[in-house]
Amino acid sequence: MFLAPALLLGLLAIGLPLWLHRVARANPTQHQFASLMLLEASETQRTAKRTLRYWLLLITRILLLIALVLAFAGPLLTARIVPQPDANAQLHAILLDSSLSMQHGKRWQRALDEAESVIADLPSSDRVMLLSGSGRRIQVVSPSTTAGNVGAVRAALQNLKPGIERLDYGFAMSTANSWLGSPRPQVVLHLISDLQRSAAPLRFADLQLPAQTQLVMHDVSDGPAGNIYIANAAMEPLDTHSLQATLGSSVTEPQQRNVILRVDDKEVSRKSVTLAAAAAQPEIVAGEGGNAPGTELSLHPTSQPTHGNSTSFTKVTFSDLNLSAGAHRIEVLLDPSDELPQDDRFFAVIEQANPAALLISRDTESDDTAYFGAAIGALSAPRLTVEQRVANSMDSGGLGKYSLIVVSDPSALSNAAARRILSYVAAGGAVLATLGDAEDKNDHLLGDLHSGEVKNRTGKVGDVASTHPVLREATDWNRVRFFRQRTIQPAAEDKTLIALDDGTPLLIERTLGAGRMLILTVPVDRRWSDLAIHPLFVQFIGAAASYLTQAEATGTNALVGATVTTGLTAGGGGQIFDPQGRRVLGLAQSTTDRLIPDQAGFYEIRGSEGARWLAVNVDARESDLATLPPDFVGRWQALRAQEPTPTVASTPAPAVKPESLGPWLLWLAAILLIAETLLANRHLAIRREVPK
Repeated sequence: MFLAPALLLGLLAIGLPLWLHRVARANPTQHQFASLMLLEASETQRTAKRTLRYWLLLITRILLLIALVLAFAGPLLTARIVPQPDANAQLHAILLDSSLSMQHGKRWQRALDEAESVIADLPSSDRVMLLSGSGRRIQVVSPSTTAGNVGAVRAALQNLKPGIERLDYGFAMSTANSWLGSPRPQVVLHLISDLQRSAAPLRFADLQLPAQTQLVMHDVSDGPAGNIYIANAAMEPLDTHSLQATLGSSVTEPQQRNVILRVDDKEVSRKSVTLAAAAAQPEIVAGEGGNAPGTELSLHPTSQPTHGNSTSFTKVTFSDLNLSAGAHRIEVLLDPSDELPQDDRFFAVIEQANPAALLISRDTESDDTAYFGAAIGALSAPRLTVEQRVANSMDSGGLGKYSLIVVSDPSALSNAAARRILSYVAAGGAVLATLGDAEDKNDHLLGDLHSGEVKNRTGKVGDVASTHPVLREATDWNRVRFFRQRTIQPAAEDKTLIALDDGTPLLIERTLGAGRMLILTVPVDRRWSDLAIHPLFVQFIGAAASYLTQAEATGTNALVGATVTTGLTAGGGGQIFDPQGRRVLGLAQSTTDRLIPDQAGFYEIRGSEGARWLAVNVDARESDLATLPPDFVGRWQALRAQEPTPTVASTPAPAVKPESLGPWLLWLAAILLIAETLLANRHLAIRREVPK
């Protein structure tokens, strides 16, 4: 397309340089000769040699003429020369299930082959993207690209490896809008998975797909499969010297396994168990400890069938464990392992010690010290030994050995002592504190809790969170009388469990790192209330101690991919090491209070209060290899069929203003003119004749 196409006739001027270069003749060169006396005169004829000369100069002149003619003709560049995308093109999103169960047998290889088959069948006009799903994240491995550029997609596919986390289909579908991107064409979502039953969400509605998305399922499970795994390992509730391991099994043939118990990297016991077929799989309790290796255990069939596959559980008890005081790393494993060896090991951290409580007060002879000491000493579950310490005489010794710290007057603590207690709580410790009688505002332990003036006012409890584990007996709190109270303004993250009739918080729960604090806003003093002499007091201390010490124990075990509170703070610092002994975070990140473990085993967390262990296991739901029933899969696929397919209106392409190439051609002509001048000066310079 040209602005002035008639000017293209100027291209005929190309013949002018051709004619000039053909008729050009070289100047004759004269040569000296001795004498013409003996030569006979004759008539001579000359014939001009008509050939093209100076080819580079000729080409330059021709290009100069072409550039000038095209520049004045005005060629236009429009969007018509750009190919428009196909209106029927689709985006094929290939989502590979990379959870733990995909490592069973040849499932992962079948998944890769299935993805290759999908890529090979893509129409040339479609687009493709590659995704991997494991845990609580969907990773975009290869972003959306054309079908003609699938080489990069295939390379990324071959580099993928399955993980050890669990995939939730509901999470994957509910977050599809974010990882598919927008705007986007019609989407065909290829879910390549073993369609594990345990991956289904609790709510069927979570499987709803975004609009204009078609779901295509590729099952690579190759039918039902059997698996043996360790579901749990823990100390017996009523016997602190016995450990019970629970084995899950869905095998269809009898299997024999050795169950090995290791404590702190040393094997202490080994038991042999025969697992019956899953249809009649028994739940057993192993015989007394001390069985010699190779001795089989007696079985008592109590099968527990489930839909699709039957799963049964076998309990093996290791007795007569004499563990020393302190934290111990417990590892239970199966020998030999099966096709899914990652779930044949279970890790646990067990605290074997006489639990102790530290009572910190302003004066060991005060009434509140006596009340707390008597109440804690009277507990039977948990049974705690009480150690008393004056606030102003706290040394620099570690606090990690205490299961519970009771502070009767936080204002008596020094700044250094308060920081140590806060670090202890952040690392998973438990604190029960009461505001003292003194109106000292220098409260370093509860700095975010603002207290006002004290008023003499008789009041009662107005509101109790009766669903909280510490406050099961809510009616007894209504009998307690309060004679004095102070105005309290809790922090934004605090939770009020008990409030007085005027709304003043009485009991507050605060979460700090991996630990918890319960704060009673009145002193344990008869001048303030009759709580200390009320029968409810001992019951409250027992419930609080049980709740707080149990919260501490939960910080020693976690699942792969779950967020774990480390208890490390910017003030205390620390380091985290993975099961391979490698530092997980750099020094600049070592003060983070969040950790997402990606390996199974024991993590070591070193903080200002010492080192502690974190046991990380794979999710037992990944060990259940039963597949989704056909009716569930049918309902899932029909979930989209009930929606009418939205019609996409064809919109005309926006008008694009043509762009002239004339200025660029003029610049090219100027460059060619300079080149022509230089070449002409070289080839057509005047040649002087040789003087006679």
